[in-house]
Amino acid sequence: MKISVVVPVYNTEIFLTKCLESLINQTYKNLEIICINDGSTDNSSKILDEYQKKDNRIKIITQENQGVSAARNKGISEAKGEYISFVDSDDWVDLDFYEKLITALKEQNADIAAANIIRTRKTYSKPRVKYEKQMVAETFEEKIKLCNIPKCCYVWNKIYKTSMVKNFPFKTGAYFEDVLWTPLILKNSNKMVCIPDVNYYYRANASSIVKKKQTPKKQQDAYFAKKFLINFLEENNIKLSKKQKTIVKSLKYFLNFLILRIKEYENTQIYYLFGFLPIYKKTLKTPIIKDNTFIVWEPCSKSHSEVVPGYCKYLLDLGYHVSVLVTPERYKEGLFSRFQDKNLTLNKLSQQEIKEFFKNTPINNVKGVMVTTVGKICDCIHYDQAYQAFYPDTDKKKLLFVEHEASFALDKNTWNENLITLRELNYKNGKSVVINPHYFGDVKITDKNPDITNFITIGAIKPNKKNSKMIIDSFYEVYKRGYRNFKVTVIGKGSLKHLPKELHKFFDIKGRLPFDKMYQEIEKADFMLTSYNENDPEHIRYNTSGTSGNFQLMYGFLKPCIITQGFAPINGLNNENAILYEKEENYPDAIEKAINMDNQEYKQMQNSLKEYEVKLYKSSLENLKKIIG
Repeated sequence: MKISVVVPVYNTEIFLTKCLESLINQTYKNLEIICINDGSTDNSSKILDEYQKKDNRIKIITQENQGVSAARNKGISEAKGEYISFVDSDDWVDLDFYEKLITALKEQNADIAAANIIRTRKTYSKPRVKYEKQMVAETFEEKIKLCNIPKCCYVWNKIYKTSMVKNFPFKTGAYFEDVLWTPLILKNSNKMVCIPDVNYYYRANASSIVKKKQTPKKQQDAYFAKKFLINFLEENNIKLSKKQKTIVKSLKYFLNFLILRIKEYENTQIYYLFGFLPIYKKTLKTPIIKDNTFIVWEPCSKSHSEVVPGYCKYLLDLGYHVSVLVTPERYKEGLFSRFQDKNLTLNKLSQQEIKEFFKNTPINNVKGVMVTTVGKICDCIHYDQAYQAFYPDTDKKKLLFVEHEASFALDKNTWNENLITLRELNYKNGKSVVINPHYFGDVKITDKNPDITNFITIGAIKPNKKNSKMIIDSFYEVYKRGYRNFKVTVIGKGSLKHLPKELHKFFDIKGRLPFDKMYQEIEKADFMLTSYNENDPEHIRYNTSGTSGNFQLMYGFLKPCIITQGFAPINGLNNENAILYEKEENYPDAIEKAINMDNQEYKQMQNSLKEYEVKLYKSSLENLKKIIG
């Protein structure tokens, strides 16, 4: 049986000869020795050429420097042997290494055979993994113990069935790739045998990749690798001690002198001055996660939170436990004041704590994460950036992103049709997954006020805003027509100073309200005022690539609106469920119609709006179900 030996080579000219000598002089001769010259700039290439002339079993593949993982993957793809082994080019093996391993592997009908590991330095050698007798492991737990994992997680003291290895490429672009790879191979193998009296010699080389000073990249990769290993073992019911579960989070240096070492154990971080003196302990907050949890995260700290309850409701209807992550102040403002459910958990983490959680924690135990404003974790053009906010290797299928403005990506041709939007797009033939969140909890659906028609507008009333002027001028016209039975509630900034004095008593400017107070004001209102203008560049997005929170409130509270005809169809509005006007000069007529509408006609309009809301809810729920899969 042929064994393929994969040797990644990068600038190891002073060690390479000893490595190759140990391979070409093996007592087991049926080898192919695949040397991947990974962009070496020293004399490694010359040495490889010389040995290839000596031994035709040596195959040289030259590539630009891509790292040891890419080199190993290349070797795996080229391997022709039934079995495969990995040897680093600054290490060496006993001359009977492969003979003893293949013999034990065949005798035991195993997938993996392992030898001792001897760590060598200039002045001494010391066993790293030592077997006193031949042992066989069939369960994952037994294999972990034989390999001395998590202390030792090495790939190169073993031979493997090639057919098995080809299913598990090494992760490229990362240090500590052995830690990510070895447990997966052990988990997916049938039987492993380890034997004494044969050694792999690992050179503790001060200039090797992982022994150099821990740069931020290496620290991060080490942290993620150890965290992956701990989670993987625990998911497979391997019990670990506190020491085994403690991870070095980061190291802080000053002039090459270690100032601070930060260690992490479960949800606690401990800061050590000079690496050994504990000076501070920090408890890491994490969201509540149950067996069937879907996380809803709103990363915007100031806006867009109003969409969160609606998305939570859809997920609850699909049978999930929903764990909510928003800026805690939103809870105090009553975001969920009308909404309670035994399967709804409102976590109180700051945005920084939320970001640290997602960046540093695998989410294998959650069903998915919905990010309700993806523009806060990417630039709305390059959506791959959004995945960087999560733990490496997070299953992308678990991440759902909501985009509130599609034009940036559609203009750059980077739009992804799997992105969620609140409404269908009307811009450059863009397609999306439409999931409209308009549920706010147990809200009151009210009749029309019998004496005073109460209009409500969400947004500032300012003298320099064209849409503000249209509303003010229109109500002034209605006033001049003799109407006094109306009220305008303004939720947003503004002042009565720039209004005609005659209108002061009819306008109630509330300023910015917390959610619970806003809900109350909307319930008391009869009609929602909009003032969109098809010729205003700032308004066009509400008819093409984005939407406004006004519509979600309109659907959720069943409040008919006054809206220009051009903005109605795409939002499901018509003469049956809204009051439409054609031109700006017709706005007073629409207000007058609203004032004169009796309760029966008003109820009919609400019922028509309800029909559309139910249709929108059902289609949104079905779309979410499909995208989750």
